[in-house]
Amino acid sequence: MLGMNQGGRKTTKKRRAGKGSAHRTKRRFPGLLPAVLALGVVSALLAIVYIFPDRPTMDLSRPPFEDFRPAPITPPPPPIKKEIPPVPRRPVIAIIIDDMGYNFAIDEALINIEAPLSFAFLPFAPNTKRLATLAKNRGHDILVHLPLEAMNQSLDPGPGTLRLDMDFDTILKTLKKDLNAVPYATGVNNHMGSRFTANKRAMEWVLAEVKRRNMFFVDSRTTRETIALKTARAMGIPSAERTVFLDHTLNVSSINKELSRLVRLAQKRGKAIAIGHPSRITLKVLYCRLPDIRKKVELVPVHEIL
Repeated sequence: MLGMNQGGRKTTKKRRAGKGSAHRTKRRFPGLLPAVLALGVVSALLAIVYIFPDRPTMDLSRPPFEDFRPAPITPPPPPIKKEIPPVPRRPVIAIIIDDMGYNFAIDEALINIEAPLSFAFLPFAPNTKRLATLAKNRGHDILVHLPLEAMNQSLDPGPGTLRLDMDFDTILKTLKKDLNAVPYATGVNNHMGSRFTANKRAMEWVLAEVKRRNMFFVDSRTTRETIALKTARAMGIPSAERTVFLDHTLNVSSINKELSRLVRLAQKRGKAIAIGHPSRITLKVLYCRLPDIRKKVELVPVHEIL
Protein backbone atom coordinates (compact mmCIF):
# COMPACT_ATOMS: atom_id res chain seq x y z
CA MET A 1 0.00 0.00 0.00
CA LEU A 2 1.13 3.54 -0.65
CA GLY A 3 1.30 6.18 2.17
CA MET A 4 2.05 9.94 2.34
CA ASN A 5 4.92 11.46 4.30
CA GLN A 6 4.91 14.96 5.76
CA GLY A 7 6.17 16.50 2.51
CA GLY A 8 3.38 14.84 0.58
CA ARG A 9 5.61 12.13 -0.90
CA LYS A 10 4.54 8.56 -1.26
CA THR A 11 6.29 5.89 0.78
CA THR A 12 6.01 2.10 0.97
CA LYS A 13 5.68 -0.20 3.90
CA LYS A 14 8.88 -1.96 2.69
CA ARG A 15 10.89 1.27 3.10
CA ARG A 16 9.54 1.91 6.60
CA ALA A 17 10.19 -1.68 7.54
CA GLY A 18 13.85 -1.32 6.45
CA LYS A 19 14.47 1.60 8.76
CA GLY A 20 12.90 -0.22 11.68
CA SER A 21 15.13 -3.27 11.11
CA ALA A 22 18.28 -1.12 11.11
CA HIS A 23 17.35 0.48 14.48
CA ARG A 24 16.67 -2.91 16.01
CA THR A 25 20.10 -4.28 14.82
CA LYS A 26 21.96 -1.38 16.38
CA ARG A 27 20.19 -1.90 19.68
CA ARG A 28 20.72 -5.71 19.68
CA PHE A 29 24.57 -5.80 19.00
CA PRO A 30 26.03 -2.63 20.50
CA GLY A 31 29.56 -4.20 20.99
CA LEU A 32 29.93 -6.00 17.66
CA LEU A 33 32.39 -3.61 15.99
CA PRO A 34 35.05 -3.67 18.77
CA ALA A 35 34.92 -7.48 18.84
CA VAL A 36 35.51 -7.71 15.08
CA LEU A 37 38.49 -5.34 15.33
CA ALA A 38 40.00 -7.36 18.18
CA LEU A 39 39.64 -10.61 16.21
CA GLY A 40 41.44 -9.07 13.24
CA VAL A 41 44.39 -7.98 15.37
CA VAL A 42 44.78 -11.46 16.90
CA SER A 43 44.63 -13.09 13.45
CA ALA A 44 47.35 -10.76 12.12
CA LEU A 45 49.66 -11.63 15.05
CA LEU A 46 49.17 -15.36 14.53
CA ALA A 47 49.97 -15.00 10.82
CA ILE A 48 53.24 -13.20 11.59
CA VAL A 49 54.30 -15.92 14.06
CA TYR A 50 53.47 -18.65 11.48
CA ILE A 51 55.30 -17.00 8.58
CA PHE A 52 58.42 -16.07 10.57
CA PRO A 53 58.84 -18.91 13.10
CA ASP A 54 61.85 -19.02 15.37
CA ARG A 55 63.22 -22.30 14.01
CA PRO A 56 66.85 -23.57 14.10
CA THR A 57 68.78 -23.36 10.83
CA MET A 58 69.03 -26.75 9.02
CA ASP A 59 72.54 -28.22 8.69
CA LEU A 60 73.09 -28.26 4.92
CA SER A 61 76.39 -30.17 5.09
CA ARG A 62 74.66 -33.55 4.78
CA PRO A 63 71.48 -34.89 3.21
CA PRO A 64 68.50 -34.21 5.44
CA PHE A 65 67.19 -37.80 5.36
CA GLU A 66 70.36 -39.91 5.31
CA ASP A 67 73.27 -39.94 7.76
CA PHE A 68 76.08 -40.81 5.36
CA ARG A 69 79.59 -40.86 6.83
CA PRO A 70 81.13 -39.25 4.86
CA ALA A 71 78.45 -37.70 2.64
CA PRO A 72 78.66 -38.96 -0.97
CA ILE A 73 79.68 -36.54 -3.67
CA THR A 74 76.78 -36.08 -6.03
CA PRO A 75 76.37 -33.89 -9.10
CA PRO A 76 73.90 -31.01 -9.02
CA PRO A 77 70.34 -32.28 -9.40
CA PRO A 78 68.94 -32.07 -12.93
CA PRO A 79 66.01 -29.78 -13.66
CA ILE A 80 62.75 -31.27 -12.48
CA LYS A 81 60.92 -32.88 -15.37
CA LYS A 82 57.41 -34.21 -15.35
CA GLU A 83 57.60 -37.98 -15.66
CA ILE A 84 55.37 -39.37 -18.41
CA PRO A 85 54.65 -43.06 -17.81
CA PRO A 86 55.10 -45.27 -20.89
CA VAL A 87 51.91 -46.07 -22.71
CA PRO A 88 51.38 -49.84 -22.72
CA ARG A 89 50.98 -51.29 -26.19
CA ARG A 90 47.61 -52.70 -27.09
CA PRO A 91 47.31 -56.42 -27.82
CA VAL A 92 48.56 -57.19 -31.33
CA ILE A 93 47.37 -59.53 -34.04
CA ALA A 94 48.74 -60.53 -37.42
CA ILE A 95 46.70 -62.04 -40.25
CA ILE A 96 48.47 -64.15 -42.90
CA ILE A 97 46.64 -64.93 -46.12
CA ASP A 98 47.96 -68.26 -47.46
CA ASP A 99 47.78 -69.88 -50.92
CA MET A 100 48.39 -66.62 -52.73
CA GLY A 101 49.23 -66.61 -56.44
CA TYR A 102 46.33 -68.40 -58.15
CA ASN A 103 43.17 -66.27 -58.17
CA PHE A 104 44.47 -62.94 -59.40
CA ALA A 105 41.29 -60.89 -58.83
CA ILE A 106 40.70 -61.98 -55.22
CA ASP A 107 44.41 -61.89 -54.37
CA GLU A 108 44.70 -58.35 -55.73
CA ALA A 109 41.61 -57.22 -53.80
CA LEU A 110 43.08 -58.58 -50.56
CA ILE A 111 46.41 -56.86 -51.19
CA ASN A 112 44.60 -53.58 -51.78
CA ILE A 113 42.74 -53.62 -48.44
CA GLU A 114 43.99 -50.69 -46.38
CA ALA A 115 45.39 -52.86 -43.59
CA PRO A 116 48.80 -54.42 -42.80
CA LEU A 117 47.93 -57.97 -43.79
CA SER A 118 50.72 -60.46 -44.55
CA PHE A 119 50.74 -62.72 -47.62
CA ALA A 120 52.18 -66.21 -48.16
CA PHE A 121 52.71 -67.11 -51.84
CA LEU A 122 52.94 -70.62 -53.25
CA PRO A 123 56.28 -70.83 -55.11
CA PHE A 124 55.08 -71.84 -58.55
CA ALA A 125 51.58 -70.39 -58.71
CA PRO A 126 50.97 -68.60 -62.03
CA ASN A 127 50.59 -65.10 -60.54
CA THR A 128 53.08 -65.30 -57.67
CA LYS A 129 55.79 -63.03 -59.06
CA ARG A 130 53.39 -60.31 -60.22
CA LEU A 131 51.28 -60.29 -57.05
CA ALA A 132 54.28 -60.52 -54.71
CA THR A 133 55.69 -57.43 -56.40
CA LEU A 134 52.37 -55.64 -55.91
CA ALA A 135 52.28 -56.67 -52.24
CA LYS A 136 55.84 -55.43 -51.78
CA ASN A 137 54.91 -52.06 -53.28
CA ARG A 138 51.97 -51.85 -50.84
CA GLY A 139 54.32 -52.44 -47.91
CA HIS A 140 53.11 -55.93 -46.89
CA ASP A 141 55.12 -58.78 -45.39
CA ILE A 142 55.72 -61.53 -47.96
CA LEU A 143 56.27 -65.17 -47.08
CA VAL A 144 57.07 -68.31 -49.05
CA HIS A 145 54.19 -70.72 -48.51
CA LEU A 146 56.44 -73.76 -48.56
CA PRO A 147 54.71 -76.98 -49.71
CA LEU A 148 55.51 -79.90 -47.39
CA GLU A 149 54.37 -83.51 -47.37
CA ALA A 150 51.02 -84.21 -45.69
CA MET A 151 50.08 -87.23 -43.60
CA ASN A 152 47.32 -88.03 -46.06
CA GLN A 153 49.28 -89.29 -49.05
CA SER A 154 46.38 -88.62 -51.40
CA LEU A 155 46.82 -84.87 -50.86
CA ASP A 156 49.16 -83.14 -53.28
CA PRO A 157 50.60 -79.87 -51.88
CA GLY A 158 51.62 -78.86 -55.42
CA PRO A 159 54.84 -78.14 -57.31
CA GLY A 160 58.00 -77.88 -55.22
CA THR A 161 56.78 -80.15 -52.43
CA LEU A 162 59.40 -81.44 -49.97
CA ARG A 163 58.96 -85.09 -48.98
CA LEU A 164 60.53 -87.27 -46.32
CA ASP A 165 61.72 -89.86 -48.86
CA MET A 166 64.02 -87.25 -50.45
CA ASP A 167 67.70 -87.25 -49.52
CA PHE A 168 69.40 -84.16 -48.16
CA ASP A 169 70.72 -82.95 -51.53
CA THR A 170 67.31 -83.25 -53.17
CA ILE A 171 65.56 -81.45 -50.33
CA LEU A 172 68.10 -78.62 -50.39
CA LYS A 173 67.97 -78.26 -54.19
CA THR A 174 64.14 -78.20 -54.21
CA LEU A 175 64.02 -75.86 -51.21
CA LYS A 176 66.30 -73.31 -52.86
CA LYS A 177 64.11 -73.29 -55.97
CA ASP A 178 61.02 -72.76 -53.80
CA LEU A 179 62.54 -69.87 -51.87
CA ASN A 180 63.92 -68.20 -55.00
CA ALA A 181 60.52 -68.40 -56.73
CA VAL A 182 58.88 -65.81 -54.43
CA PRO A 183 60.40 -62.34 -54.85
CA TYR A 184 60.83 -60.06 -51.82
CA ALA A 185 60.01 -62.85 -49.35
CA THR A 186 61.37 -62.31 -45.83
CA GLY A 187 59.69 -65.27 -44.14
CA VAL A 188 58.46 -68.83 -44.60
CA ASN A 189 55.42 -70.76 -43.43
CA ASN A 190 54.38 -74.30 -44.27
CA HIS A 191 51.69 -75.30 -46.76
CA MET A 192 50.15 -78.55 -45.45
CA GLY A 193 53.11 -80.52 -44.00
CA SER A 194 51.40 -82.54 -41.26
CA ARG A 195 53.86 -85.38 -41.95
CA PHE A 196 56.96 -83.33 -42.70
CA THR A 197 56.76 -80.87 -39.78
CA ALA A 198 56.68 -83.77 -37.29
CA ASN A 199 60.15 -84.92 -38.42
CA LYS A 200 62.95 -83.16 -36.53
CA ARG A 201 65.82 -84.03 -38.90
CA ALA A 202 63.91 -82.93 -42.00
CA MET A 203 62.88 -79.66 -40.36
CA GLU A 204 66.46 -78.98 -39.31
CA TRP A 205 67.57 -79.33 -42.96
CA VAL A 206 64.91 -76.86 -44.10
CA LEU A 207 65.37 -74.37 -41.27
CA ALA A 208 69.14 -74.27 -41.73
CA GLU A 209 68.60 -72.71 -45.16
CA VAL A 210 65.90 -70.40 -43.77
CA LYS A 211 68.37 -69.20 -41.16
CA ARG A 212 71.17 -68.79 -43.71
CA ARG A 213 68.93 -66.38 -45.62
CA ASN A 214 68.02 -64.44 -42.46
CA MET A 215 64.33 -65.24 -42.90
CA PHE A 216 61.73 -65.79 -40.18
CA PHE A 217 59.50 -68.83 -39.81
CA VAL A 218 55.81 -69.25 -38.90
CA ASP A 219 54.53 -72.73 -38.08
CA SER A 220 51.08 -73.09 -39.62
CA ARG A 221 50.39 -75.92 -37.14
CA THR A 222 48.64 -78.35 -39.44
CA THR A 223 49.19 -81.11 -36.88
CA ARG A 224 49.48 -81.39 -33.12
CA GLU A 225 52.64 -83.43 -33.63
CA THR A 226 54.57 -80.57 -35.20
CA ILE A 227 58.03 -79.82 -33.84
CA ALA A 228 58.68 -77.03 -36.35
CA LEU A 229 58.38 -74.08 -33.95
CA LYS A 230 60.41 -75.76 -31.24
CA THR A 231 63.16 -76.60 -33.73
CA ALA A 232 63.22 -73.11 -35.22
CA ARG A 233 63.57 -71.50 -31.81
CA ALA A 234 66.31 -73.93 -30.82
CA MET A 235 68.19 -72.85 -33.96
CA GLY A 236 67.82 -69.16 -33.09
CA ILE A 237 65.40 -68.33 -35.91
CA PRO A 238 62.77 -65.61 -35.32
CA SER A 239 59.61 -67.69 -35.22
CA ALA A 240 56.00 -67.96 -34.13
CA GLU A 241 52.99 -70.19 -34.68
CA ARG A 242 49.47 -69.90 -35.98
CA THR A 243 46.83 -69.31 -33.29
CA VAL A 244 43.59 -69.36 -35.30
CA PHE A 245 42.44 -70.63 -38.70
CA LEU A 246 39.91 -68.07 -39.88
CA ASP A 247 38.17 -69.96 -42.66
CA HIS A 248 38.57 -73.68 -42.03
CA THR A 249 34.78 -73.60 -42.33
CA LEU A 250 34.08 -71.29 -45.23
CA ASN A 251 31.01 -69.28 -44.26
CA VAL A 252 30.42 -65.79 -42.90
CA SER A 253 29.22 -66.85 -39.47
CA SER A 254 32.20 -69.15 -38.84
CA ILE A 255 34.79 -66.61 -40.01
CA ASN A 256 33.25 -63.91 -37.83
CA LYS A 257 33.35 -66.28 -34.87
CA GLU A 258 37.04 -67.06 -35.47
CA LEU A 259 37.89 -63.36 -35.79
CA SER A 260 36.24 -62.71 -32.43
CA ARG A 261 38.21 -65.60 -30.93
CA LEU A 262 41.41 -64.15 -32.38
CA VAL A 263 40.75 -60.84 -30.62
CA ARG A 264 39.98 -62.55 -27.30
CA LEU A 265 43.16 -64.64 -27.44
CA ALA A 266 45.26 -61.57 -28.27
CA GLN A 267 43.76 -59.67 -25.35
CA LYS A 268 44.54 -62.62 -23.07
CA ARG A 269 48.05 -63.44 -24.37
CA GLY A 270 49.16 -60.08 -25.73
CA LYS A 271 49.46 -61.33 -29.31
CA ALA A 272 47.95 -63.85 -31.74
CA ILE A 273 48.35 -64.92 -35.37
CA ALA A 274 45.55 -65.92 -37.73
CA ILE A 275 45.76 -67.66 -41.08
CA GLY A 276 43.13 -67.24 -43.78
CA HIS A 277 42.82 -68.03 -47.46
CA PRO A 278 41.87 -66.09 -50.59
CA SER A 279 38.15 -66.49 -51.11
CA ARG A 280 35.33 -64.06 -51.78
CA ILE A 281 33.78 -64.82 -48.38
CA THR A 282 37.03 -64.24 -46.46
CA LEU A 283 37.61 -61.06 -48.44
CA LYS A 284 34.12 -59.77 -47.64
CA VAL A 285 34.33 -60.54 -43.92
CA LEU A 286 37.78 -58.98 -43.52
CA TYR A 287 36.72 -55.87 -45.42
CA CYS A 288 33.69 -55.42 -43.14
CA ARG A 289 35.18 -56.46 -39.78
CA LEU A 290 38.71 -55.06 -39.79
CA PRO A 291 37.76 -51.44 -38.95
CA ASP A 292 35.98 -52.58 -35.79
CA ILE A 293 38.68 -55.11 -34.86
CA ARG A 294 41.39 -52.45 -35.11
CA LYS A 295 39.63 -50.46 -32.40
CA LYS A 296 40.19 -53.35 -29.98
CA VAL A 297 43.62 -54.66 -30.97
CA GLU A 298 46.52 -53.52 -33.13
CA LEU A 299 46.90 -55.22 -36.49
CA VAL A 300 50.56 -55.52 -37.48
CA PRO A 301 52.70 -57.23 -40.15
CA VAL A 302 53.57 -60.70 -38.93
CA HIS A 303 57.29 -59.97 -38.54
CA GLU A 304 56.49 -57.55 -35.68
CA ILE A 305 55.07 -60.38 -33.56
CA LEU A 306 58.11 -62.65 -33.81
